[in-house]
Amino acid sequence: MRYLGAVQKNAVWSWCAVNHDERKVYFSIWTDTVGVRDGKRKSYIIQESDWGIDEVTGKVKPARADHDEKLALVLDEGYEPFGYFIEAKDKDAYPRQIEETKTGFIMSLELERLPSGVILAYAKRRIEIR
Repeated sequence: MRYLGAVQKNAVWSWCAVNHDERKVYFSIWTDTVGVRDGKRKSYIIQESDWGIDEVTGKVKPARADHDEKLALVLDEGYEPFGYFIEAKDKDAYPRQIEETKTGFIMSLELERLPSGVILAYAKRRIEIR
């Protein structure tokens, strides 16, 4: 994220980063969340409605609060969204751990909030960064 001039709230649990000067937000995207929408558009899940919500108390965890803040920058304040891909060590584990972060490129994105609360991302273009 430093390479892109973006700052994470916490390097351990943040799912995203922001560059306020350039009005850009960078979201991590699990590679296995890919799907096809409307029979033709490839999309990735940026946020499920229950991600980052404590199962017992129902309270929002800090990582989710941070993610919601960054989503609001894009959806409400016109910041430009980008994504970088991460792969899970175990796709069925909860919580997940990152096996690998793809660092050679990012994707410019279009975000969509579904009525269910799920946030989808559609890749617009690939940007090589290394």
